[in-house]
Amino acid sequence: MLDEECVAPTTRYGAAEPASTVAVVEVTFALMERGVKHPRTIHEQPEKFQFQSANFDLLSAILDQISKQDRDSLFDLVRCRISNGLSYRHKYQDVLGAGAYARCTSELPLVAEFLVRRGEKKLFIRDLTAAAPTPGLTLLLMQLEEMIALNFTLFTAEEYSELPVAIFAIKKIISDLQKRPRPMSTIESNTLHHVCREVPELCDSILEACRKAKYLYVKGSLLPGMNLEVNQDKGAVRTFLEKLGFTALLIQSLDEAERLYRAAVTPFELKSSMGHLRSFLEQLHLQACTFLHGRFGGNLPTRWGGAHQYLRDHDVLTDKEQQFAIHFYALMSDTSVHPLVAEREYARLMRNMSIEYGLLLLTKLDRLGLRGSKAV
Repeated sequence: MLDEECVAPTTRYGAAEPASTVAVVEVTFALMERGVKHPRTIHEQPEKFQFQSANFDLLSAILDQISKQDRDSLFDLVRCRISNGLSYRHKYQDVLGAGAYARCTSELPLVAEFLVRRGEKKLFIRDLTAAAPTPGLTLLLMQLEEMIALNFTLFTAEEYSELPVAIFAIKKIISDLQKRPRPMSTIESNTLHHVCREVPELCDSILEACRKAKYLYVKGSLLPGMNLEVNQDKGAVRTFLEKLGFTALLIQSLDEAERLYRAAVTPFELKSSMGHLRSFLEQLHLQACTFLHGRFGGNLPTRWGGAHQYLRDHDVLTDKEQQFAIHFYALMSDTSVHPLVAEREYARLMRNMSIEYGLLLLTKLDRLGLRGSKAV
């Protein structure tokens, strides 16, 4: 799949569904910045953009069906492409043409997305420090720049402090490369020229993107009703959802609840936000039961009541945690479903508690080693 990605790349971003005409236009202009504008514009509403890749889905399908030991081996096989000097391919029709963006293809953009979205961000950042200086690295950095520009919440504020260390290491690699004698081969010399010209500019752009993303986290924490720690925990919840293989629809539901909460002008928008949070809480439990069913068997719950009881019966939740979930769900229903409108105080309470409870449950599932639709 990685070899196929190198020949025929499938990674791309588009408008999240459903998207209005205005949103599609905004996404289109954002994507047009790729390879043209540096630094990229960092968009404050990442829920508008959706990552898509057929080969990413295939890799994820494999990851979700293998044992933990085999998962580690799979990640190692994916990661080694970053330091491999052959992780790119010249387009036959344009060997000596423009920069890497137009001249080469590589599997490294997919490698970056896969490692980051499937919970191996720390290893990805570490591996960047030993990246091979090739056109594949150029394309990887362009993808990283795009990830931050369109989905900046993929990384936490802490990780935005760690990324620059890796970026400076890449700049050092390029600096050392420039001191070496030029290769005799015209193709190799031309390739080296483009890499040395393109990578430093991309590094500087990513450094600025990291600074901007950290600013957006702080900005969000200082807006009315925002809390820095809860915001960071929301990022952790999203990472766990992707890492453990929860459905894209569940993640989109959480993103939409957040978007409505942040942008709410009327109580009706707050009510809609809380409605999404209620659906998120319900589906979080039901999908967790699907994962656990592969290990524990029994009757698979299809409703909220059966879901929290299944989690309790198999000691995923304690008695107190189950009672909290029951009463929290009831309170959310009373304040978001039955009343005509919702006040911001209730919306903030439900939003923050949904994030923190979700993080608790997802941490438990991760410790159990659950992935995708099967337990391991």
